[in-house]
Amino acid sequence: MKTDNFTFHDYYNIDDLLSDEHIMIRKATRDWVKKEVSPTIESICQSAKFDLK
Repeated sequence: MKTDNFTFHDYYNIDDLLSDEHIMIRKATRDWVKKEVSPTIESICQSAKFDLK
């Protein structure tokens, strides 16, 4: 299984426009995606199947 190497670059300085709450929500969403989606996304895509749990 591949590791998730995504790194975020704030090219447009959007972080300056976000409140602390928005940044916290974004971080929680990214953490969830790294934990739940990233480990399986490539194998699901290659098999062309959508697994509902």
